[in-house]
Amino acid sequence: MSAAMWSVVIRRSSWEILRQIKRNILLGVAIRTFSTPTGLYGFPHLKTPKGFQPFVDDAIQRSGELISYICSKRPAAEVMRAMDEISDTVCSVVDSAELCRNTHPDREFVEEATKASMKINEYLHYLNTNHDLYDAVKKAEQECHMLSEEAQRGVRNLRADFERGGIHLCPEKLDRVNKLNIEISQLCREYNENIVMDPGTVDIYPSSRIPKNLHYLVKPIYCSKSLITKDLSGSGDTLKEKGFRITTNPQTLTSVLQFSSDDEVRKMVYIRGNSVPHANVDVLKRLISARHELAQIMGSRSYAEFSVKPNMAVSPKVVTSFLLEMSKMVQAKSIEERKLVMKFKREKCGRSDGDLRPWDETYYMTMMKSSSYKLDASVVGSYFSLSNCIEGLKVLVQSLFGATFRIIPLAPGESWDPHVLKLSLDHPEEGDLGYLYLDLYSRKGKYPGCAHFAIKGARRISQTEYQLPIVALVCNFSGSRNPSAVRLNHWEVETLFHEFGHALHSLLSRTILCMGLSSFEKICETPFNW
Repeated sequence: MSAAMWSVVIRRSSWEILRQIKRNILLGVAIRTFSTPTGLYGFPHLKTPKGFQPFVDDAIQRSGELISYICSKRPAAEVMRAMDEISDTVCSVVDSAELCRNTHPDREFVEEATKASMKINEYLHYLNTNHDLYDAVKKAEQECHMLSEEAQRGVRNLRADFERGGIHLCPEKLDRVNKLNIEISQLCREYNENIVMDPGTVDIYPSSRIPKNLHYLVKPIYCSKSLITKDLSGSGDTLKEKGFRITTNPQTLTSVLQFSSDDEVRKMVYIRGNSVPHANVDVLKRLISARHELAQIMGSRSYAEFSVKPNMAVSPKVVTSFLLEMSKMVQAKSIEERKLVMKFKREKCGRSDGDLRPWDETYYMTMMKSSSYKLDASVVGSYFSLSNCIEGLKVLVQSLFGATFRIIPLAPGESWDPHVLKLSLDHPEEGDLGYLYLDLYSRKGKYPGCAHFAIKGARRISQTEYQLPIVALVCNFSGSRNPSAVRLNHWEVETLFHEFGHALHSLLSRTILCMGLSSFEKICETPFNW
């Protein structure tokens, strides 16, 4: 590396290390040696947004080489290893592009990731309809007695996935299935993008209608207000009235419905938050139509039947029966609780006939818990600082699995936001188990919910080498960027622990094949979903 390059690294790393040390002190961890520059998520291709194009091209080229290898009449074990490498190569691009599209603050990165996502998904459809691969998988299934139990399960799942993609259909129907799968994938992407780009807003005047504990969620706005003065000239004065703009993303919507005492504010926010983005009405219509046509071509009466068939429930009838049975079990308790909340509201409002509206439920349940059961959400939240929750998760993992999470520094170019943390998971006997990125704070343009993204799957590369998994945990906690100052409500704690469970599944699983993880969370909606 040149002296000039070293000087850049030193200038950047000095403040990066200082900030990392502060975070590590808060979370009680030791810092390791700072690493050399790399690309986004550790992929050398992704040092710049334009790197997504060669990232896709190289994946397609390598997959083509593996397809040629598979088609040269290889034994079942070699076929499965090559198929697994195709899976790993392609899905690394798919998952990296999806994570970037949903979290990166740089629009150029997002745009290039979107292009990469569209191109790799088209290639996935090619793989799904490759008869040479399908024939090789069927042959491997016939020889599965020579494979390990895990590989046997993998080859059976692969064959079933190919057939769910319609590869056994006549050319005309297969071509239509391909087009429908591409359309469905694009519509799902459009639906999610609309939610991010158009979450909806409500303007509230005057600002006093919004309680102070919600000010960190809203944006100050001003409007001109005329004052009529009774002087001889008849002229009027104006003043600037302060208000607040509420963005009706899921987290803000939940907080306003829980803590705003103004019925009209809750009503406006509830209606707006549950009616945007309007563009998604048309997207849903087209999505329902495309899915229904796909299901019928595949021999199912409905998309629900097609979707649930490979799962434990087997059919929509079984699912409906289960839900109805559960409804019967909780109905009496639900009616009783609703009556209690309605009674509580009427007492507070001084009316005997007040109905319980949808925008009332969360607010009055929170009040009732606070007054009747001495349960104050703010007091509960004081025990659940983000740093305490992360520390608690580390303690749980240590006590249950004997593994230790440690925060390690990010290399220049590896992170997509200054507040992202990287953790390594280590075991005293197994050694390194994998890596976890934590992207926990809300910001403009970011995926609005909480999710676990796989970046790199766990798989055995050789008899002595094992590819460690890399995953990202994405949340949208509001407030300070200091983890000790951020307080989580009970629902947020549940969500954090739930998503952390998905991350642990990816990090702790030890499989021969990447596609052996059948429940691995994948974004792409194609059968080539290993």
